[in-house]
Amino acid sequence: MFSRALVLAGSTLLLASCGITGNFRHDPGYADFSSFERLEAESDFDISLGPLPLQVAKWVLHDDEDIGPLLRELRAVRVYTYDGLAHPEQAAANVEKLTMQLTGEGWLNVVAVRDGEETTSVLLRPDKDFSHHGLAVIIVQEPNEVVLVNLIGNVRLDFINGYMAELDVDVPQIEIDPKTLQAFASPVQ
Repeated sequence: MFSRALVLAGSTLLLASCGITGNFRHDPGYADFSSFERLEAESDFDISLGPLPLQVAKWVLHDDEDIGPLLRELRAVRVYTYDGLAHPEQAAANVEKLTMQLTGEGWLNVVAVRDGEETTSVLLRPDKDFSHHGLAVIIVQEPNEVVLVNLIGNVRLDFINGYMAELDVDVPQIEIDPKTLQAFASPVQ
């Protein structure tokens, strides 16, 4: 298992660094995070995995019962982290603007959790046939760190916690009823 994970990590980094991520700007599951590109931060990190890196991951992990199903219907994964923001109030305004923009484009805000200064919002881009074009997760940790996640493809609601765990993104455990799109906290295990 370790050698397979090492091959996957190396292949993904190689392919991601080559810029082979695809252009999804016109995909209905694409969440436009461009308002965060101009924020001053001590450090930022972004990774965008398009069809080719995901295909390699699917090939390497096709028989892995935990990860294989998570990747099967995704076309792209985008993760952005901004840490040590110089102007946290500007970041908070951008988060509010982004959420309003996405809901105006047809995204549904299915989860909004506030715990002290930390907020987490989960938005889905549904289709008419109960499939989902994309998922956007917006997390503000403390006032000076923002994490943005965008999954593009048919997002399986029963895998939301698995997606976030595999991306190492700390979000509250949630369950979403696929018919009503109502969210509720998962029971503590």
